[in-house]
Amino acid sequence: MNIKYFKIKHCIFLLVLLTAACSDHGIEPKPVLKSPPGFSGTIRFISEWPDSVKRSFLVVFKNPLKSDSDFTILNLKFLSKEIPLGVQKHEFSSLDSAYIPATPGPFSSGSYSYVAVVQQSTENLSLARKDWFVSGVYYANNDTTTPGVMIIPDSTFVKNININVDFNNPPSQPPGGN
Repeated sequence: MNIKYFKIKHCIFLLVLLTAACSDHGIEPKPVLKSPPGFSGTIRFISEWPDSVKRSFLVVFKNPLKSDSDFTILNLKFLSKEIPLGVQKHEFSSLDSAYIPATPGPFSSGSYSYVAVVQQSTENLSLARKDWFVSGVYYANNDTTTPGVMIIPDSTFVKNININVDFNNPPSQPPGGN
């Protein structure tokens, strides 16, 4: 075999290999990943927990709860794991595990019309509206007359979605409850 032919063959092979290796932006650094969209905050319980409460959750609905037909699994976009009973303060994050979404991870960007802390007195988890009691609501800009809209811009993690729960002075209940 001719040495010149051997060198040319290897040079072509190396050129093909380098071209294939560099076809997806070459050796430039990987792009910095944007932060995952989501939210976090603190729930403060400012009164004694009732003995009737068996479980407590943070819920997020995409659309407002104007009628009992708005309380659906399709509208429910986040259902946290259970909040420990009897606590005075609970820190939360959408990056924590939750029932909905089923795994931890990025929360979708967008607008969410109803963010609340709910309790149940049932022995088992229920998704029926009649079994949920709203004990605290997220209000934006200290306006406690209407639930605040939580806005999560694309690739943004929003902090300070804070909720106060006063079992002695609960917020107005959305339609469909007891």
